[in-house]
Amino acid sequence: MRCVYVNGEYVPAGEATLPALDAGVLFGRGVFETFRARQGSVYRLDEHLRRLRAGAETLSIAPPAALAELPAIVRELARRCELDDARVRLTLTAGAEGGAPSLLIQAKPATDYPPPMYERGASAVVASVRRNETSPLARTKTLNFMDNVLAREAARSAGADEAILLNGRGLVADGSAFNVFVVRDGHVRTPMVEDGALPGVTRGAVLELASEAGIAVEETTVTPSDLGGAEEAFLTNAIAGVMPLVSVDGAKLGDGRPGPLTRRLRELYERDATD
Repeated sequence: MRCVYVNGEYVPAGEATLPALDAGVLFGRGVFETFRARQGSVYRLDEHLRRLRAGAETLSIAPPAALAELPAIVRELARRCELDDARVRLTLTAGAEGGAPSLLIQAKPATDYPPPMYERGASAVVASVRRNETSPLARTKTLNFMDNVLAREAARSAGADEAILLNGRGLVADGSAFNVFVVRDGHVRTPMVEDGALPGVTRGAVLELASEAGIAVEETTVTPSDLGGAEEAFLTNAIAGVMPLVSVDGAKLGDGRPGPLTRRLRELYERDATD
């Protein structure tokens, strides 16, 4: 059964509604988080919640008290949907003027990235859309997500899996649905938040895990030439974990196959995320 949680109630997906005057509907004034629930448990859920609350504060949305019960809500939603491995999307809107915010949580099977994709690696193109690194929205997962959506649709139309967004200065900022990492001279690098990278929860986990494993890693400025000349590259998000990136704009990265550091970090991440 496909069901969702809306403002304290579990209802069939087809019956879920939001008020027509909700500012999330009218203006995209809202935030969201996407995460994976394995057996009803979410890896680093507290960090997802911290980012959600920070984004809500940026948009002047008062987080509802129900967020304190989020672990139990996710477990119950996964149970009702009969999902052992779920892709969960939480949406918090500003609500109608003078009214309360709306909280919508939905779950579906976590089948976005099949196992063969990790073996062959993902492809990407550099998007024409630019990330405005000076905007506070660059660091917030808001419902105004059309730059990312349009960039990814263009990538899919070009036969690629993902789009890489540059910022206003022409530096690598992010992927449309992933954070970006490159490996050069044995060092793992990822764009800085100040350059337009979303402070991803999985990104943060990989930075920690790499450091703990003695792998040289840093947040720094990444140029398109750094990306094109990478020995390896990979992408991260909460659903895919660590996804190898093997080509950009049709050109191979390294030897065009998932590299050893990428494989190592994926192993470390999967072990940590499933313990």
